[in-house]
Amino acid sequence: MSEHLTPVVIVGARGRMGRVLIREVTGSDNFVLVGAVDRSGGPGRGLDAGRLAGTVDIGVTVTDELIPRRAVVVDFSLPQATVGNIRRCVDAGVPLVLGTTGIDAEARAVLSEASRTIPIVSDANFSVGITLLSRLAGLAARALGPSWDTEIIEIHHKHKRDAPSGTALRLAKAVAKATDRNLADLIRTDRSGSASEPRHEGEIGIVAVRGGDSVGEHTLMFLTDGERIELSHRASDRAIFARGALRAARWVESREPGLYSMADVLGLADLG
Repeated sequence: MSEHLTPVVIVGARGRMGRVLIREVTGSDNFVLVGAVDRSGGPGRGLDAGRLAGTVDIGVTVTDELIPRRAVVVDFSLPQATVGNIRRCVDAGVPLVLGTTGIDAEARAVLSEASRTIPIVSDANFSVGITLLSRLAGLAARALGPSWDTEIIEIHHKHKRDAPSGTALRLAKAVAKATDRNLADLIRTDRSGSASEPRHEGEIGIVAVRGGDSVGEHTLMFLTDGERIELSHRASDRAIFARGALRAARWVESREPGLYSMADVLGLADLG
């Protein structure tokens, strides 16, 4: 048993990530769940958090009001709730791990302002592996230079609606940034009408594959005459994102106010 348990409040408890987070917290020796929040009037309100997550009762009742209680708040809820959740964390003076995606300009401005008062880890992807892969992508692209062709292949389950994936775009951005190029001028996601055209110099291609139940697979390829380098990441369990978020929660608990990312959590902020 760890000598110190990090107290955690999970916002968005009834969501897919929220339920995984509850299971990961309750099964860990490093964390203790002290609060769980569903949306106002949501059907999760009043249930035991353990039962909501599909495990045994743990004595934590799901509420529809965020009361930080000297804990790290881990928020994977809805964009429209983000501003209010950030402000409650500021009022209580507690750290925040924010994984909610799709937040608007107002929320980003509030997030930036709040980071002057409390420590915040905000990221669109809390996978430790993807965070490292993004940094390796930048390092490789810088070392190889723009003369090497770059292609990305991503695979996701058949129910995923967006293509390319956000992670594939993240990798492409890392390559473009490392080589001082503008991704918007280089990205290529469809070659169906260009059978007679050769590959354009410097372009970054992304191929999206959809099928089955794949949680997510990404392969970044650098190709030149006579050589090919491949960097791959394969996710087989959605719990990896929850584990990354909890790693961030334990890290941010003792940090000074500031706006951090998973790269900071892993000590990779100055790499790539």
